[in-house]
Amino acid sequence: MVHSAETTVPAYLASLPDGRREAITTVLECIRANIPTGYEEVMNWGMISWQVPLKVETNT
Repeated sequence: MVHSAETTVPAYLASLPDGRREAITTVLECIRANIPTGYEEVMNWGMISWQVPLKVETNT
């Protein structure tokens, strides 16, 4: 499985080749426009992921 050693989304995007960066940015823009409020965009497991912080959803 391919994954990144980058620890931030901007660093991950900057590390991608131009064509791949453009494609991933297009997908990210779509997700960002449609994901519910309160989700945090982070780098986990070597890829971009989203998490709901406990301050948003306390019932776990």
